[in-house]
Amino acid sequence: MAAHANPKVVGGFVVGAVVLLVATVALFGGGNLFAKRPRGGAYFQGSVAGLEVGAPVTYLGVRIGEVKSIQLVADNTTLAARMPVEFEFVPGSVRWTDRPLRADEFRRLVDKGLRAKLVSQSLVTGLLAIELSFYPDTPATLVGGLPPNVVEIPSVQSDLETLKQTLGNLPLEKIASSAVQVLERVDALLGEPELKASIVALAGGLQQFESLMATANDQSKPLLGDVARITKETGDALTALQTDLQAAVGDLRGLITTVDGEIRPLSTRVQGAATAAEKAMRQADATLRTVDAALDQRSPLRGNLEQTLANLSAASKSLRSFADQLDRRPNVLITGR
Repeated sequence: MAAHANPKVVGGFVVGAVVLLVATVALFGGGNLFAKRPRGGAYFQGSVAGLEVGAPVTYLGVRIGEVKSIQLVADNTTLAARMPVEFEFVPGSVRWTDRPLRADEFRRLVDKGLRAKLVSQSLVTGLLAIELSFYPDTPATLVGGLPPNVVEIPSVQSDLETLKQTLGNLPLEKIASSAVQVLERVDALLGEPELKASIVALAGGLQQFESLMATANDQSKPLLGDVARITKETGDALTALQTDLQAAVGDLRGLITTVDGEIRPLSTRVQGAATAAEKAMRQADATLRTVDAALDQRSPLRGNLEQTLANLSAASKSLRSFADQLDRRPNVLITGR
């Protein structure tokens, strides 16, 4: 006969298992099992199709929370529908530099421009997520009606809703009507006999052009050969000319060296002659200065010279008088006066 299980042992085993499970969850959950999770909420414009409970809440790609509830609240008077979306922040995921962010400090971030926006998780699945970012230039429109412990974060229009609104504002009927009119005109134009004749003429012209190009290609082959030959001959002539020019440049350099060697001694002699000429010019200038000083009216030398000339003039007169007397009286040399 089998023994009955002791209820105390079974109960102790169950309690131990529960305690172990709670400890494991607390350990691997980062100690956040019993931590208070800040809650936020938002009202989004348009449809929230693709947003599910458990969808991530991110900021600059960092997951900081997840969606906890999506409700549909209708006004029993106006039948206007609102869809409040509540989400929880992971404790410690948003921190200041020195401490974690408290729940009551989210309102400060809202005042600075914090907004919620629906974004696509995947274009394949069509699932949506909530992205928090700062849009300080957008109005902070609050709807209200969330629980007291839930901080309402204003929302901005998603890119998809913006695209829908833009497409909705387009005059699609007018655009479609204009497109239909254009197609009708094109169809009528294609049915014109003149257009068909023009297409046939164009096709014939294209065939003639192809024939002309083939003939030109055949006739240009000899010409291309002559051009290649002339190009080769020109290249050879240019090579020979380059060689001759290099040789002429070498001869010119040698000639310049020779002329330079012959000119340098001549240049030395010319410089010596120029120095001697400069010295002679200086001496001549000094002589002329001396002569000029001697010819000055106030110069003593000029006075002596004038006196000497006067004496010479008087002597000349005496000689002339003696000559006249000698001519008249030749015997004056013997008899005297």
